[in-house]
Amino acid sequence: MSVYGTWKAATIASAASSSAEVDLGRDYDFLEIQIPPLDAASTIKIQVAEKTGGTFYDLGDGITTDAGTHNYADVFNLGGYQYIMVVADNTQDAQRLIRVRGMRY
Repeated sequence: MSVYGTWKAATIASAASSSAEVDLGRDYDFLEIQIPPLDAASTIKIQVAEKTGGTFYDLGDGITTDAGTHNYADVFNLGGYQYIMVVADNTQDAQRLIRVRGMRY
């Protein structure tokens, strides 16, 4: 039976390149992500930590989107982490609401 978490906001503020820490509520195998149009071609990565306020590390490869690309959805192999951040390789000219949720199988 699949278990899906609730959708959480991983907002990247204007003039920033990463979201604040997002607590998914429990550990998950996968992370579903919905990305809005971005200012410039961007590589989006997920960073993970073992505990809240911990040190964050890149998780695998990122995904690349073109500037102004319509809404985009993807799934990352999360590998059992609960605490994440969404990181872009460039700053955004406006606030970007990225939605994430965990999935377990």
